[in-house]
Amino acid sequence: MTVEGWPAGDPRRYFDAPIDPVHLRDSSPNIYRRALWIAIGVVVGGGLVALGVWAAVDGRWWSIVLGVLAALVGVGLLVRGATTSSAGKPYRGGQLAPGLVVEQADATVQVLVLGDTSRDPAASPAFAYRLVTFLAREGTTFVPGQWLPCVLHGYAAPPWSGRWWSFDASPVAWATGDAEVLDRAGRVIPQAEWDQLLAGVDKVAHLRRKWNRLERIAYEQVHESLRRPPTRLGVPVEWQADGRARFVGSVATGLPV
Repeated sequence: MTVEGWPAGDPRRYFDAPIDPVHLRDSSPNIYRRALWIAIGVVVGGGLVALGVWAAVDGRWWSIVLGVLAALVGVGLLVRGATTSSAGKPYRGGQLAPGLVVEQADATVQVLVLGDTSRDPAASPAFAYRLVTFLAREGTTFVPGQWLPCVLHGYAAPPWSGRWWSFDASPVAWATGDAEVLDRAGRVIPQAEWDQLLAGVDKVAHLRRKWNRLERIAYEQVHESLRRPPTRLGVPVEWQADGRARFVGSVATGLPV
C-alpha cells in the first residue's frame, strides 16, 4: 500500500511555497516518470493481460496458470501506471525533512535523508535513514556535503504495519530556485534532525547494500530531543510512563507564538 501523505508528524511542517513549473520541468528527473509508467502500463501491462487471456483460453493447466500470472502482472503494471504521481505532487503538502548529498558521480547523485516512519501519532517517532539516488538534470548542481531540505512522499507499507516500510524524497530545490524559499524550508526543520542526519553518514556504505536503502535508527541512538517531541500532529502531548503520548491541547495551542 502506498500513501501520498504524512507520517505521524507535525502537519504544520509541510511545503507550502508556490511551485515554479518552469524550474520544476528543468530540474526534476521525475518530470517524465508519470508518462513513462503510463506507457509501460498500457503497452507491457496491456500486452500481458491479452497474453494471459489467450493462454487461459488454451485450456491446458500449465497454460491457464501462466495466463493467470501474466494477467495479474499486467493488471499490476496498469494500476502502477495509473497511480503514479506527477513530479509536482509531493510539493503539494509533503512534509519537509533533512537531506545531505553524500555522493555525486557524473550525473548520479545520492542523498541521505532522515524521516519519521511512525504511523501511530500516539507512539514515539520511529526515525530511519533512507538513501535516495537520482540522475541530476543538466544545469543542476549537487555537491557532496550539501545540505538539502527535501519533501517526503511515496510512503509504503502493508495495512497491518505500524511503521512505514519505505518512503521517497524529492529535494525542494527541484520545485523552486528561490533562495529565500529554500532557506525557509531548511530552517523549518529542527536542528536536532540535521544533527541526527549527520550522525548517519557512516551508515551510507551499509545502506547501499540494502535492497530498500532504508535503515531504522534504534531508539537509544535517536537525539534525546527527538525521542519524545512536545507535539504530535501539531497538538501538544504529554508522554506517559508506557511510552505513549496523551494529547492535552489542540493544533491552535501547539502553534508557535
